Amino acid sequence: MRILFANSIQMFGGAEVWFLQVAEGLRARGHWVGLVCRPHTELEKRALRAGVPVIPFRFGADVGPLAVTRALRLLRRLHPDIICTNQDKELRTFGLAAKVTGIGRVVHRRAIDHPLKNNLRYRLTYTWLADVVVANSFATRSTLVRSAPWLRKARVEVIYNGVDPGRFDGPAAAELRSEWGCGEQDFVVGFVGQLDERKGISTLLEAFERAAVLRPEVRLILVGEGPLAPRVAEFRRKSAAGDRILPLGFREDIPRIMRSLDLLVLPSLWEGFGIVLIEAMAARKPVVATCVSSIPEIVVSGETGFLVPPEDPEALCQAILRLATDRNLAAEMGRRGRERVEASFSLSRMLRKWEELFREVASERPGR
Repeated sequence: MRILFANSIQMFGGAEVWFLQVAEGLRARGHWVGLVCRPHTELEKRALRAGVPVIPFRFGADVGPLAVTRALRLLRRLHPDIICTNQDKELRTFGLAAKVTGIGRVVHRRAIDHPLKNNLRYRLTYTWLADVVVANSFATRSTLVRSAPWLRKARVEVIYNGVDPGRFDGPAAAELRSEWGCGEQDFVVGFVGQLDERKGISTLLEAFERAAVLRPEVRLILVGEGPLAPRVAEFRRKSAAGDRILPLGFREDIPRIMRSLDLLVLPSLWEGFGIVLIEAMAARKPVVATCVSSIPEIVVSGETGFLVPPEDPEALCQAILRLATDRNLAAEMGRRGRERVEASFSLSRMLRKWEELFREVASERPGR
């Protein structure tokens, strides 16, 4: 098959990690895979390094005539069997081009647990331009179909994200913990993600401060960048536990970092999927996260970690303390988490599901 992905996002996040995984995996299975994305982005750089054909594309205004015209020309030149979009802007631009040219079937990936607006614009976008919509969790699918009663439920599929568990094998990197100023006796709590309100950073800082009073061996590692970085810096200056918080900024060595943590926390207010959870579980680490969006589909509370209410620093603190106090429980939860990833969230399973779906959609007659 010839599969064209379209991505209009300028930052690099979970959706872009997903694309690179799927692109490399499908290319290894013999398919032609191309990427349409904004020029000079991190996604473009990484895709080129991976050997994926990249077509720089200026999306401009939503459904702008110039962007649609460029999309028409591109489809006629590349003639893809499948066009996979990630954002509504891409769906409207390339979905319209596909309808006009009759080239390609459109699969839209819905990766955020937000309702659709019940208006004509969204009805046309999701019922006329998208041949199939794929949610990354049943929670996302439920929100989608509940907010859009006009959307045919049979055309909304669910495919979980996945990771390659083998990338997370190996012992903790002693030199990395040493770089962090952490010894074997320390209990290293990690957060990996954007430093923004959606991720519950304020709740995490307050919870950690409480935990640090009772367990002086607890340390907090923050991996990521975002608008709340100044707040984190201010908290470190003012808090008595500030010297036990280490912001690392953006990092690419996530498997190595996950292996070197003792616990991963994700106190989000809502999530698209929370791929860092399955990365930590693949590295045999317990996780503590909030019971929102798709997270309860990933984390089995009491078995692979703990689920706590959002914006509840005391509940988050107690979950951290429970695992810091009982290292055997933490190790057992990590073992069960790895088993869960291998059974439900492996990269090979995800690729197989996407390949099967693309083949099915490409073989269907238009209008079905």
